[in-house]
Amino acid sequence: MSILIAEDNVAQRNYLREILEREFQKHTPVLEAGDGEETVKLALEHRPEVCILDIQMPKLSGVKAARAIWRDFPAARIIFWTQFPHEIYINEIRKIVKSVDPPPAYGFIHKNNPESRFLRFVAAVLEDGADMIDPAFKDSFKRPLLTEFEAEALYYLALGLSNWAIARKCSLSLRGVESRLATLYEKLFLSVAEGTDREAYDKLAYNVRTRAFFEALRRGLLNNDELEKAAEELDAWLERDSKRYLEEQKKEAGTKRRGDGEKR
Repeated sequence: MSILIAEDNVAQRNYLREILEREFQKHTPVLEAGDGEETVKLALEHRPEVCILDIQMPKLSGVKAARAIWRDFPAARIIFWTQFPHEIYINEIRKIVKSVDPPPAYGFIHKNNPESRFLRFVAAVLEDGADMIDPAFKDSFKRPLLTEFEAEALYYLALGLSNWAIARKCSLSLRGVESRLATLYEKLFLSVAEGTDREAYDKLAYNVRTRAFFEALRRGLLNNDELEKAAEELDAWLERDSKRYLEEQKKEAGTKRRGDGEKR
């Protein structure tokens, strides 16, 4: 039997170890990891009764570590203990849990909760196999799940990518992108006027892409760290795609010249 703590902040890791060793002696030893990669290694090697993961960690985030753990250890019970309860992470956690069969027991709690509540969460997940969600974030766990495309598209919108470029990036038709973005807007509750007397007015008054960006920021579906990573990846892709586009234009021009020559 064991408990795994994954936390890169040494002071917080020590605090967790002390209270867990005191309150859950029969489930010790307490294992410790300081980054996501070490977390996955220890979890798969020792198969602890419960894993307590910070979300933002070096090398691998707590969410990505959980995905790797549940892939090879689907019965793992995981509590996400975080200072960053952004909805982007909640969305990913919910999708991962749905992909595991049977769904594992898990918890989600903000670090600013009192020690007594945290210990109740641990007891419920560890000893009862119950799911425990911090009351402050229950609404976020009930909202429509975003698909992989929809979650990525929020970053494309934030970074100013056109529908044409999104279609090339995701290997979709322009109509396919427009359809998927319309579904995303509905999930963000931006189409509340549809079918009402205000629909025509709102379509003239608002830029729906900008409203989607604002709503994503407000709900924590975008954050600076992930946006910076997305910007770097997008810059690299744009560099490659611009070369591809020039080659396509050259081929198209060559085909047109040959066609004009045959007509003559």
